[in-house]
Amino acid sequence: MFERNSHTTDIFEQGYRSLQKGILLFGGSLVVLAVLIFLFPALIGYMFAAFILFVGALLLTAGFKVWRFKKDIESQAEKPLTATFQTEGPHYTQRRIIVVMK
Repeated sequence: MFERNSHTTDIFEQGYRSLQKGILLFGGSLVVLAVLIFLFPALIGYMFAAFILFVGALLLTAGFKVWRFKKDIESQAEKPLTATFQTEGPHYTQRRIIVVMK
């Protein structure tokens, strides 16, 4: 009558395992990075330069997008705002709108 699931792991147990693996992986990568820095002290300079390069490229991209957004806003500000209504069917030259209120 009842279906038995052979995979009866608790969701909290899976979360704990993922957290444990993540902490171990992060700690291991920090130890490897420390060993590499002790072996190659110039690596600190390269990492700092790479960080500065990445942040600089990120800021240039953000500045360009802000400049392009401002340029787009200014180009639309020159044009008057007009609303166009497109209808399906024949295009009449005059339209009569009747509003019935109760």
